[in-house]
Amino acid sequence: MKNMYPFKFEPIYVETVWGDTKFAKIRGRNEIIGSSWEISAHPHADNCIANGKYKGQTLSTLLDLYPKQILGKKKRNQMLRISFLDARDSLSIQVHPNDDYAHKYENDEGKVEAWYILKADPKSNLIAGTTTDDIQVIKQAIKDEKIEDYVDRIEMNEGDFICIESGQLHAFGSGLLGLEISQNSDVTYRFYDFHRKDASGNERELHLDKCFDVVDFSKKGQKFAYPFKMQQETTVYQRKEFTIKLIDINDKYTLYPNGDTFYCLTNVLNDCHIIYEDQIIDFGFTENILIPADCSKITFEGKTRIIISYVD
Repeated sequence: MKNMYPFKFEPIYVETVWGDTKFAKIRGRNEIIGSSWEISAHPHADNCIANGKYKGQTLSTLLDLYPKQILGKKKRNQMLRISFLDARDSLSIQVHPNDDYAHKYENDEGKVEAWYILKADPKSNLIAGTTTDDIQVIKQAIKDEKIEDYVDRIEMNEGDFICIESGQLHAFGSGLLGLEISQNSDVTYRFYDFHRKDASGNERELHLDKCFDVVDFSKKGQKFAYPFKMQQETTVYQRKEFTIKLIDINDKYTLYPNGDTFYCLTNVLNDCHIIYEDQIIDFGFTENILIPADCSKITFEGKTRIIISYVD
């Protein structure tokens, strides 16, 4: 048997001022959860392995010990971050830097992210870009407290995907529960926060200077809808930061790792199980599993939808 096997993780739950209870109820918890870090080796949230011989060790520790076995031919900074967002209220209008800016000023990675919507209240929307790319118009709108008049709102439904570029103004919207697939980064610059106050009664800090350093108001958002289809296999995004595939399984599906990269698996529909060598591993709704590069074939059994994220 190889040294590697499919890794499950202990989630890291974060209560936020905008969080909701949809995700907590799915996980059988009685609390407000805004975000849940599910697969991460970032210093701000480093998930522990929840199964097998490496149970209790952090993902970053294993990456230090077994970089080639886990990452294959990929570099440490290409590791992905998988999380969930559950929003009762809109997140701040914000922007993430690109790699060059984040490396220079934040000692972190830039951030491109994709969101997949698991649940959506009626008419829920998110912000992805602005209706004008005139920076002077935007600056005046900030002074006049009218920035919301210039944001581009996109209605989102269950099964929708959208990609948010670095430099693109955005905000995950109220009433949405979504999966976030991103670079392994935790750099966010707040552009506008609706005068929301934290637990101490203070308005949260804005980062307007850095926002204007990195923002590109020409970047717009486009959503893609994916209704469930029997045995559907679709490449949703293929870019240097990540490739995302959507797999609709009616009975069985087999993934054949090639040793070059790792795979992050997210179950976004129904409980199922996977077969790896002589193991049968339960794979529940909203669970995430990391398949190290050194693993052999993985077979899914059940009727469900799996999101597979990796670096090509």
